[in-house]
Amino acid sequence: MDMFPSDRQSALQRLDEFVQSGAAAYARTRNFVQAGHGNVSRLSAALRHRLLSEEEVITAVLAAHRFPAVEKFVQEVVWRTYWKGWLEQHPGVWDDYVRLALQPAPEVPSDETMSRFTEELRATGYMHNHARMWWAAWWCHQHGLPWAAGARFLYDHLLDADAASNTLGWRWVAGLQTPGKTYLARRDNLAKYWQDHGSLEGIDDHVRARIPPETADRSRVPLPEYPEVPPALEGKVALVGHADDLSIETTPLGAVRPNVIALVDQPGETDSAVKRAWRSRAMDDASARWMAHYGTDVARLPRWDALPAWIAESGCEAVVLMAPFVGPGADAWRPVRESLQSAGVRVVECRRAWDQRLFPGARAGFFPFWHKASPMVRLRHR
Repeated sequence: MDMFPSDRQSALQRLDEFVQSGAAAYARTRNFVQAGHGNVSRLSAALRHRLLSEEEVITAVLAAHRFPAVEKFVQEVVWRTYWKGWLEQHPGVWDDYVRLALQPAPEVPSDETMSRFTEELRATGYMHNHARMWWAAWWCHQHGLPWAAGARFLYDHLLDADAASNTLGWRWVAGLQTPGKTYLARRDNLAKYWQDHGSLEGIDDHVRARIPPETADRSRVPLPEYPEVPPALEGKVALVGHADDLSIETTPLGAVRPNVIALVDQPGETDSAVKRAWRSRAMDDASARWMAHYGTDVARLPRWDALPAWIAESGCEAVVLMAPFVGPGADAWRPVRESLQSAGVRVVECRRAWDQRLFPGARAGFFPFWHKASPMVRLRHR
């Protein structure tokens, strides 16, 4: 099994192992950066692409453990939902990141401390969450480099790179997401939580926060209205899948009986080879599962803009898909949707009940959100 499972069956197996042997200790051990990362679930990439859903993971954990014993793990899973819900309501923040990230990127600094994390990231596509905070603080405050360039570097390499979590996490470290709050890397913190830290000479304990100017439009917009269950559709129907949700057969879309199916795989132009290889395996797995579930072949499209021609050739009158989240997928999908609708094709976008239920609460900080979300999570899994 991959260290970071790239197929649904392996992800389910890893989840079962974590439930049995890791979930109860997670709150106590999660911040420690260890070789092999056996103290965390290593399911973040599977969750990012929804080989497993947040709800599935939480259901499995709460079926085996009392809520107080695993609350910290459940909370960390729900952080992913919170970030997504917040960015859906503040798309101007994503647009600002895209604009900034297009600017020429500086070279990644090299030193004997943080370079070890850089090398692990390039080799495996993973960096422990605590290490990401140190690395981002080192980038932003010690070296004074543009936060968006650092965010882009991690996004290009991380298997679990998520537009919301990555962008907003970097903004938080830089001092933009929560005005007045930054994160600084300190030697005593690294020494405590990094068991194989070696020399920490690369960390300057006297660094002060360098907060960049805010350039994003933080206006809140209403959440789009999406159905959870697609309506009855007449004529030929195309089902379209993409990297934001690779287990659509577990959603109400599993009951759709499409005439044709397409899986759109549009990796980032600067994605690392390691990330592309993991994503390709995950796409192969999704394609095989959907072929078995729906009983029809799955066309593989290399880009979103290949979809209109494929739809026209198939003669379909309607397209059904899970709505991509704010990020690269939604950016690429938006003009394609407009093209399809202009051609008279009916487009139906759906969203999981989990997202519909929790996204509206992601308006301010995480803990007000968690105060509202935790009773819903607990009640649903009693």
